[in-house]
Amino acid sequence: MSGNRKLRGAARRTRAGRGARGALVTAAALALAGCVAIPTAGPVEVGLTDLKQADQVYQYKPPGPVTGASQEDLVRGFVLAATSSADEYATAREFLTTKYAGQWDPNSGVLIDGGSRPYRADGDTAGVLSLAVSAKVDAAGEMLPVGPGPSLEMRFEFERVGAEWRISSAPNGIILDSTMFSTIWSPHQLYYIGAGNLLVPETRWFLTRSSLTTEIVGALLEGPSEGMREVLRSGFPSGTALAKSSVPVVDGSARIDLTNQLMEAQPAALAELRQQLKSSLQTVPGVTGFELLVDGTPLRSNVGDEANAPRMVSVPSTPAVMIDDQFGALVAGELTETPQFGPLIHELDPSAVTLALDERAAAVRHPGGVSRVDENGATLIDTRPKLLEPSFDPLGYIWTASAAHPEQLLATNAEGVAVGIAAPWLAGRTVVAVRVSPDGSRIAALVEDGDESAVLMGGIVRDAAGVPVRTTAEAETTLWVSGAPLDLDWVGQLRFAALTRVGTAGKISLGGIGAISSEQTSVQNGVKVSGGGGKNYLRVLSADGSLYAPQGSGWQRVDDDIEILAKRG
Repeated sequence: MSGNRKLRGAARRTRAGRGARGALVTAAALALAGCVAIPTAGPVEVGLTDLKQADQVYQYKPPGPVTGASQEDLVRGFVLAATSSADEYATAREFLTTKYAGQWDPNSGVLIDGGSRPYRADGDTAGVLSLAVSAKVDAAGEMLPVGPGPSLEMRFEFERVGAEWRISSAPNGIILDSTMFSTIWSPHQLYYIGAGNLLVPETRWFLTRSSLTTEIVGALLEGPSEGMREVLRSGFPSGTALAKSSVPVVDGSARIDLTNQLMEAQPAALAELRQQLKSSLQTVPGVTGFELLVDGTPLRSNVGDEANAPRMVSVPSTPAVMIDDQFGALVAGELTETPQFGPLIHELDPSAVTLALDERAAAVRHPGGVSRVDENGATLIDTRPKLLEPSFDPLGYIWTASAAHPEQLLATNAEGVAVGIAAPWLAGRTVVAVRVSPDGSRIAALVEDGDESAVLMGGIVRDAAGVPVRTTAEAETTLWVSGAPLDLDWVGQLRFAALTRVGTAGKISLGGIGAISSEQTSVQNGVKVSGGGGKNYLRVLSADGSLYAPQGSGWQRVDDDIEILAKRG
């Protein structure tokens, strides 16, 4: 493309524009079910520990031990049988000695591996199963990735029971290959309230079964995960629990009967918790609404209170770019200039631009530092050396970080007041990108990790007015990926895209909170990435100014001569 492309005002420009892992089991062994179910009586306990009786969509019947089974056969049969929770894992317990059968705890979690499980004997009465674990799910349904490294060794011990071997000691929990796990389990978002009265999701994994509604409500009542309890809150009063052991669904309506602690909730809190329930149950099949009860008595809603209920975050998906001296939104090859402050951005000679989610302001990195730009002009807010691309949170704060001291973040509000934010988990790291989540609750950093790269994730702690105070003391590593780190951006509220250099190509890897990571195909000479509201809105910029968008399993060049690919939020 060539020629004069300078546009004026709101003028427009038109132009043409880890592989799958093998499963352990064969088709005959696909008679497997994952763990657990809700008790039919007694108090509800959240997590895998409350799962007593299988009630799954997929009902499998793995075989018990066979006569004359070797120790290795016994281990493999036990792992297979432990994927069915029918009758409190009765089949799996047949592989155990009578004494140990009551001690083994299948509810402590799930290990997810690739399905290839070498076995070796360790003396005459023990053996070791080696697992290439990629992720684990804990008792609360939270998934955490497992970093690269040596295989995890699972030790089993054996005793003779009559003429047959039986297992006298085994690791707690169950083992599933990634294919079976994705078949049996499904991710659902539990919503809590973050700063700015925004709904913030946390991903939890649940077995796909008829008790799913009960489990989600029970987990929601438990409150945010341990790592986010300083960041998020819930509208449910402390101590609120299910008054009955289950949440029945009648004609699409979930009847949620809670204990009388709910009566302590003020109208604003009631509006919050109703919105939490509505959002958290929206992905449950067969649930179209809900009714709240307190010890069997229906609780009426006050329509007026709903106006102040927490709201979802809207993440714009249209890419924003700079071409020549024009900055604006690029849709289907057409550039619409941002008239309010687009020319100001160009005058700063930018090297990076981040738009606020409401598009009323931008954070611009340029030779003099980082400036806030809006319709009132440009204001310099950070002049430290080696500044990374800035990030904009939904409360109007611009976050800046210096590669020289990444543990010392700055958050600057619209009035130019800066707050120093400590991120001790970034000290001593080589950091190439720091991004705040669209809801302002989390902060992610792409760092160098030896010869590879990693994404670290921490929470943002704020005061009652929403002013950021600090990050959480620790951060989780949510993605390990090959290649040198290049760039990072959020894709919606829960996922992110990391761009790394492998040879001359830019490799895109998708990770997220409670998500199984995936690698996308690479873009030749890719150097920058911009996210949006979903995977289809990802854009990658190459070193020669070509812009790429996802197409099928690969990438399609949709434009060229792009000088800046902006981020949003």
